Amino acid sequence: MESFQTLDAGRCQVHTLPHPAFRTKEISLKFHLRMARERVTEVAMLPAVWMNGTLSLPSYRQIALATDDLYGTHVRASASKRGGYHILEVGASVPDVPGEDEAALVERALDLVLSLAFDHAIGVGGFAEAAVQREKELHRRRIRAVRDDKAAYALQRCHQIACRGTPAGLPRLGFEEDVEALMPDRLYEVYQQVLAQAEVHAYAVGQFRDMAGLAARVAGRLAQALPEKRAMRTETVARDVVQPVEVRAFEEVTEAEEAQQTQFDLAFASGVGFGDDEYPALVMMNGVFGGFAHSKLFMSIRERRSLAYSVWSFVDAATGLLTVYAGISADKRDEVRQILEEELEALRRGEIAASEWQETRATLRNQYQQMLDQPAMLIAWHHHAVIAGSERTIPEMIESVDRVRPEDAAEVAAALRPVCLYVLEGRGSRA
Repeated sequence: MESFQTLDAGRCQVHTLPHPAFRTKEISLKFHLRMARERVTEVAMLPAVWMNGTLSLPSYRQIALATDDLYGTHVRASASKRGGYHILEVGASVPDVPGEDEAALVERALDLVLSLAFDHAIGVGGFAEAAVQREKELHRRRIRAVRDDKAAYALQRCHQIACRGTPAGLPRLGFEEDVEALMPDRLYEVYQQVLAQAEVHAYAVGQFRDMAGLAARVAGRLAQALPEKRAMRTETVARDVVQPVEVRAFEEVTEAEEAQQTQFDLAFASGVGFGDDEYPALVMMNGVFGGFAHSKLFMSIRERRSLAYSVWSFVDAATGLLTVYAGISADKRDEVRQILEEELEALRRGEIAASEWQETRATLRNQYQQMLDQPAMLIAWHHHAVIAGSERTIPEMIESVDRVRPEDAAEVAAALRPVCLYVLEGRGSRA
């Protein structure tokens, strides 16, 4: 597979990847900027505000009709986070339409994506008073809904505590207490900050006949749309990796909710991020430890002893946190923690069965191979690498995983240091 080609246009970069196997053409526009407490809620709301209307398409219904005219092109807008970066995306999936002029269809889809990102004014469309009031209520519900998925909420809380005081510790959706005071002028002010401060990366993946011409047009359109007095792209990369050697006290936090299950989350600092040489070893170590159904934790805690409804471990590539999370009965937390620590010590001693190692490598290879067949995943991987200041591609990651030795995984395990234990205790989970 060919790799992304990049057109560097100063503050903006346009990344293109021809791929003859894909039946749709993916266009994506990503803005990323550092998270800040004073605006995190407003930034998180912006993609939904954009989808509520623009100057030329002042309602969601008109946006939907515009996609119908593009043969069902799917448009999307979302807010995500990577470490201490907020990432705003506007994108379109354009279908292949036999007999239709491809260049004209792509150009119209590009017009729509750029309109959703840039065609706004205070008091109009998504920034109209009524639209903002509706969006405020919807955003409150989004924030509250995070608590409905107890496992996801507990993982978020654990990472917030582990990254306390840093941008990486801020929640993706912001804070409910900020929502009520928001007015259209404040949202529009933050929108202007995003346009002035964010790095901008555009992507085109699929069967485009004139990829170089498309990249040049996108770069030109972005140069026209962004503020004239814009900041240039920064050459420095903010590093959010939590270091094991930092002097900080281990934190143990217990909260309670009405639930049958208790969520147990123990985060370890590895000091290893996505762009580091040791990252493939960390991923392999995690796979053996708790990443898959054949892993040590799953077999020891769930299968052999039935101490957990579920148990997994997860690596956050931006912060380097390896977190073990389990759904348990409240009275099992000490026993689960003891077994977890025993299995980690076994890993540190290099006690890795050949079958564990081979199955972990095969499972990871399969996961990465599947990502190569998904345009959205190719874009996400490349953009995450950009944020991390790395050039590691998915094929390179597969090769790196193949080169990792069990002793490399043991060395990474030896460096892990516990940072936070967060327990969301279900009031109904004590029998």
